[in-house]
Amino acid sequence: MPAVMKAQVDHWETAVYAEDTWRYFVGTSEPPTDWRDISFDESAWPEGQGSIGYGDGDDNTIISPTESLYMRRVFSIVDPGAIEEVLLHADFDDGFVAYLNGVEVARTNMEGNPPAFNSWATDLREAQMYNGGLPVKYIVSNEIISQHLAAGENVLAIQTHNFDGLVSSDMTTLYWLSFGIKDQSSNYGPVPSWFAAPIDNFTSDLPILRINTFGASIPDEPIINAEMGIIWNGLGNKNSSDGVPNEFLGNIAIERRGQSSQWFPKTGYGFETRDATGLDLDTAFLNFPSEEDWVLHGPYSDKTLIRNVLAMEIANRMGQYASRTRLVELVLNDSYEGVYVLMEKIKRDKNRVDIATLRPEDIDGDELTGGYVIKIDKGEPDWLSQYSIVYAPERKIAYQYVSPNRNKIQPAQAYYIQQFMRDFEDAMRSPHAQHKGKYYYEYMDITSFADHFIISEITRNVDAYRLSTYLHKDKDSNDGLLKMGPIWDYNLGFGNADYCDGSWTAGWMYDLHCDVGNPFWWENLFAEPRFWNAVKCRWDDFRSGPLSTESLFAFIDEQTALLEEAQVRNFNRWPILNEYVWPNAVITGSYEGEIEFLKGFLDARLNWMDSNIHGECLVTSIETPAVKQLNIYPNPSSGQLNFQLPMTTYESLSVFLVGLDGKRYIPEFSMDGGSTIAVNFSGLNLKEGMYLLEVRIDNKEAHKQKVIVYTGK
Repeated sequence: MPAVMKAQVDHWETAVYAEDTWRYFVGTSEPPTDWRDISFDESAWPEGQGSIGYGDGDDNTIISPTESLYMRRVFSIVDPGAIEEVLLHADFDDGFVAYLNGVEVARTNMEGNPPAFNSWATDLREAQMYNGGLPVKYIVSNEIISQHLAAGENVLAIQTHNFDGLVSSDMTTLYWLSFGIKDQSSNYGPVPSWFAAPIDNFTSDLPILRINTFGASIPDEPIINAEMGIIWNGLGNKNSSDGVPNEFLGNIAIERRGQSSQWFPKTGYGFETRDATGLDLDTAFLNFPSEEDWVLHGPYSDKTLIRNVLAMEIANRMGQYASRTRLVELVLNDSYEGVYVLMEKIKRDKNRVDIATLRPEDIDGDELTGGYVIKIDKGEPDWLSQYSIVYAPERKIAYQYVSPNRNKIQPAQAYYIQQFMRDFEDAMRSPHAQHKGKYYYEYMDITSFADHFIISEITRNVDAYRLSTYLHKDKDSNDGLLKMGPIWDYNLGFGNADYCDGSWTAGWMYDLHCDVGNPFWWENLFAEPRFWNAVKCRWDDFRSGPLSTESLFAFIDEQTALLEEAQVRNFNRWPILNEYVWPNAVITGSYEGEIEFLKGFLDARLNWMDSNIHGECLVTSIETPAVKQLNIYPNPSSGQLNFQLPMTTYESLSVFLVGLDGKRYIPEFSMDGGSTIAVNFSGLNLKEGMYLLEVRIDNKEAHKQKVIVYTGK
């Protein structure tokens, strides 16, 4: 539904607070019929400080268990003509009806007109604020504002009901009444710290997501039903917050998500797209591949708003899967919530972590060997390694199942993946770097580990290696090697942390062992020339193009251009640019300053890594043939390139063209029956300029060589 827009409001003030002194009546019988009116004589009713209720530890006035409670708060209005908007905020357990001067203005989970004193709420609702949540917002109609508010005394009257009557273990009654004032007068009180005014209509360069929970607060769990609409008119076109959803409109189920980020008032969310019957529904929008599970990351301590976006971009440029992202603006229950990052949730899927589906019946043979997604993270572990984290012998490496999760994985599958990880770790710990006749690098995909190292170190992520660290393994018939990734949760990277040397641009994170400590195998890997050589190859390959300072700066500039107007709205909603938000290493005071700090950190960090990544880029160190030099002709070319491959034995061959902005193109290529390869890119609509020709040989090892080519088109 379109937002209610009020362009004339100058500022907001609160006239009634939940913690005010209220008159109240415990619903052991029906109250007088005029109890909602300003003329009612309330002197016989007891008074107490709100919240009035019992249970949950969130009440200032304690009453005995009851089916219903009636409350009144008389307040004064100086000038009704100065009031442009009125909002009621409510946090309640389980249902309520609210009245202004005897006229109903809001209700949830209640039937009856009015509900009888012994009526039950129609559904359960748990109060949210005592557990870190927010109240529900109700907009009072313009008709009631103009016809029923009066100068002088007015009354807010509310009846609150339990779902299961006297059996209920709790009752919560928290209510606020706030006014949107259209002039500069000040006759009431300040709004609460969590208060968010209804949005004015705005246009944006970003897609606009509108989510309606129909009055329900969004809990950490369980997931609740809602509706989501996406307004998106395409790149380069403006999107209006009061426009009709044209990219998507449908059912979702949503919950709050995050760990330390749940401390922040700007909340992150996870949601599933669903059909009309409530079943999960794969859905495609905003150029994301079709799926059902999504994340709305709400950058708060990251004042650039794009650290996660940049980290995912780096991983994707390196050929590793990382969540696709899209900057959006979120309107939740007609409240503007700022800039969010729409992301893919990490899961096994052909368009995400592309490994085999592990079914419950896959308990032997090749089917048992994959695919698995596991992680190292906070929270309850599913199993512990036999080995300790570095420098903390009392603490074991803790693993969690992701796919299949702990509720779905079969005993044989759990045993298999635990034993595989033990074999890998035994090989890493062995003095000869082998176990059961296999060297450590025969258990792992070195390229993915090298890429994970590069990404974690570029960002200097204080959570790197030890938290939000995902690994996955496919079936043995699909190579079966342990791979690092996908990466996740890099909002504290790029110099954004004031602990664990997070803002330093020199030094390695892998041997810092910040707080929790890192798995031992990272230090062991860096004692292996084979691994350093792989890192050196990857670094040299990508620094000349997709990870060049210029290319990464261009991406940052592209994102900040999209955010030019949206970031202003975001920081009006969350005015923190001049405030310390844990764990900020710097406070620049402006969005431009935050972006300049990000660029300065990234430039210095890349330069330091240029000078400190040792090793020699010998592809033969990973025991496959090298493509040391290719004679590419004609160069420049207007549509086709030719080269000869100096080998005849290989399992697979892939060819790509990559722009200096990191964009990857897949041309057609053919062979003449011998070793000459013709690459046709005439249909790719390339702009004239410099590109990188990537040749991947035996893709399971991800070996490649790059040469610079020109297109004459």
